[in-house]
Amino acid sequence: MIEAEVEELVRRLINDLPERCRTVFLLNRQEGLSSREIAEALSLSESTVRVQIKIAVDRIVAGIRTHYPDLKLVSLLHMQVLGILLEFTG
Repeated sequence: MIEAEVEELVRRLINDLPERCRTVFLLNRQEGLSSREIAEALSLSESTVRVQIKIAVDRIVAGIRTHYPDLKLVSLLHMQVLGILLEFTG
């Protein structure tokens, strides 16, 4: 049950990201593109791509911690969340 809640929360957190941040994050996590590939595709610097990915991850983790403040729980869920992020279909 908690897995479904976390999955929905992660989807919502991803959808709530600013457009460029969400696009870069999904190209990296869902499509498996490298920072260089994303930078070329979107006419951005690699540094900008890396920053956008970090912003996305930080916001997602912060959102999870808001709902699940127990750090041990967040640590346990981290591996599941990575799987959810890879399977995210919007």
